[in-house]
Amino acid sequence: MKIRFTWAALPLPLLVSNLYAQTHLDTMVVTATRQETRVAEVLADVTVIDREEIEKSGQDSIAELLARQPGIQAAISGGPGTATSFYLRGANSNQTKVLVDGIAINSADLSGSPLRLMPLGDIERIEILRGPAATLYGADAIGGVIQIITRRGAPGLRADGFAGYGSKNTSEASAGLAGGNEQWRFRIEANHRQSDGFSAQRHARNRDADDDAYRSTGGGASLAFTPAPGHELGAAYRQNDGRVHYDSGFQPATGNYDDRSDFTVAQWQIYSRNRLTDFWTSRLQYGEAEDRQTVWYWDDFAFPAATEVKTRQNTRNRQFTWQNDLTLPLGKLLLAAEHLKQEVQPAADYQQRPEIDNDSLLAGWTATQDAHSLQLNARRDKHSEYGSQTTWSAAYGYRLSRELRAHVSVGTAFKAPSVYQLYMISPWGNGNPDLKPEQSRNRELGLVWDNGIHNISAVYFHNRVRNLIDWASDPVTYVGTFENIGKARLQGITLTWAGHFGDWRIKAAYDRLDAKDTETGFELGRRARDKGLFGISRSWGPFEAGAEIVAVGKRYDSNQETGRMGGYSLLDLTARYAITHELAVEARLNNVFDKQYETALGYNTPGFNAFVGLRYSPK
Repeated sequence: MKIRFTWAALPLPLLVSNLYAQTHLDTMVVTATRQETRVAEVLADVTVIDREEIEKSGQDSIAELLARQPGIQAAISGGPGTATSFYLRGANSNQTKVLVDGIAINSADLSGSPLRLMPLGDIERIEILRGPAATLYGADAIGGVIQIITRRGAPGLRADGFAGYGSKNTSEASAGLAGGNEQWRFRIEANHRQSDGFSAQRHARNRDADDDAYRSTGGGASLAFTPAPGHELGAAYRQNDGRVHYDSGFQPATGNYDDRSDFTVAQWQIYSRNRLTDFWTSRLQYGEAEDRQTVWYWDDFAFPAATEVKTRQNTRNRQFTWQNDLTLPLGKLLLAAEHLKQEVQPAADYQQRPEIDNDSLLAGWTATQDAHSLQLNARRDKHSEYGSQTTWSAAYGYRLSRELRAHVSVGTAFKAPSVYQLYMISPWGNGNPDLKPEQSRNRELGLVWDNGIHNISAVYFHNRVRNLIDWASDPVTYVGTFENIGKARLQGITLTWAGHFGDWRIKAAYDRLDAKDTETGFELGRRARDKGLFGISRSWGPFEAGAEIVAVGKRYDSNQETGRMGGYSLLDLTARYAITHELAVEARLNNVFDKQYETALGYNTPGFNAFVGLRYSPK
């Protein structure tokens, strides 16, 4: 496939730092095994974006940051806070598990991932696990896992803050205070972001042609107590509230009504981590995640007269986890039990009480002996609606030389039908309580070469998915329901390189994806066959500059190969000047050549925009 490159979007320090981070083999990652493991020992395709990279990335939202990572494509329907879908390794947007500090935040909200509404300011790092992970995290992990690790307190007293202003009257501010001693640690944080935005629709008319503004305000707090060595008690809470404006989509969309949505996203948890013996550590955790949406829109087709309509949808996930980590003479053992309850309101919009319970038991073993590494996992989920499901995975790694290592893996995964797909009620049809879970089987082969200066990796994957759930409707009445009607093949290769030449740091990545409905032969919508990344940066004393190019090939907007969207390339530039070791001025120019492109058919994307900010960040 030929990709047209139009220079337009590359934050130097961002690209370089993101890929270069993978050369640090001592970096610890949790998501790949549910236990702290060195990146060099992980038998999976992972990326860790740490706090320093987030600050240097030149991006102001999780959505934009994730869209610039290998293996991920994103579809954003307008400006900040609008409907956002992530396609990890070509899987459907609802086939990726999303966690915040281990708590699932997947929502019934049809506007996509709640990550679009979360700020970057309180994030310590983001871990991306590419590939099925149901044996570790249960349903929804066919494409992989995205986990947000939030910032916590540390001994001492430390404040941090950021304030900035840019195009579209966009302003952003955040501040945090963390501290403590060897026994107590805390952190409190507050944030605010707003923007005049731009019209979500590309060819909007009348009232839809106005700018769609965004506003979000929130904060968080965490507290940890260590009563004795090896024992810790903790709690955390965070919440953001705001408003997103959007376009009605009606033509001619007359009048001056302002369609809008108010949101609240919140997560909290309490936990106890205890080292019971020299080889046994136990962790108990209970947490909740809420996604509350209230939508106002004007119904031009209401009878007997057009009227304002207000709808509400609240999703609450309640999760209890008991995890035990045991150090064995050879390797580490993982034993865990989980309970997850998802509730959706209002109940009047569903055929029966809209809630799902899932109980699970899981086990895993990881070991390294000389040049050999092994990871085995199994999980049993008992779902309140469709019964039990067993998943398993096995991975083997071999160090061919000091610098070269390879791994191969095979495993199964599944995606449970959502509450909406099972029980929803609408004028156009109802949910289907008889739906079966989507199931997949994945095979993967990876090769990594790292000499401490350069890191090169190649990962091939082949994922078969069956029982795909889609909407089937009558072509005349348009009334329908959800059905298991499809099969898909997700296969491809991800190539990455990161390295440095003296003071220069460079990164590059390329994804080749073949995501097809094997029954129709059509490509899956909004997923390009080709995606490329390139970044370069350099520091001159206190000054650092960088550039990043993102190139995405052509795609179709639907699974029926209709609504073709052209390929595009973007160039971003970033710069940073350290006034002191703690205080720095940052600037970015995104989409430098003002490229007009689409990630969702008919929806606008940001043109050229600039932002400058002042960051206080003690090291």
